[in-house]
Amino acid sequence: MILKKIKAHHLFLIVSILILLIGMYRSTDPNSILDINVHDTYYVISNYDCTLVLFTTYFLTGLLYWLFEKLPQKQLIKPLTIIHSTILIGSFIIYWLLIFLDDKLFVIDPNFPLLNYKDQVINITLVLELFIITFVGIPIFIINLLIGLLRRTDNKI
Repeated sequence: MILKKIKAHHLFLIVSILILLIGMYRSTDPNSILDINVHDTYYVISNYDCTLVLFTTYFLTGLLYWLFEKLPQKQLIKPLTIIHSTILIGSFIIYWLLIFLDDKLFVIDPNFPLLNYKDQVINITLVLELFIITFVGIPIFIINLLIGLLRRTDNKI
């Protein structure tokens, strides 16, 4: 079965390439920016820069998973790898499903044209994904790497 041959590093490398392709396609507009309002200060970041950061993060994660697979005496804990991969790749899939299906999911009420549920749902989804990735996914990944590095395996033949 081909699904058993797909490893975590394959998934992360595929997702990193998808992030780069989608980011390059959607960043052709020079006005495509991410603006963050903190009190009275606006932080303006181009979407292409966000794309490069996400691409690098997913690519390095896939590279670390590949490296640990190639090291003969270092093994990662499989359930932690599955949880981490599910959180990061699942959040990527959920976000893009919301973006691509937005016309079918959200209907603008003609009586309240300024009330935009689409942006609210996407923002809430992004915040929830950020918290789950930051407080669950990244610590699981770091713990998994540290256990893989520090654990001794007995190779008695």
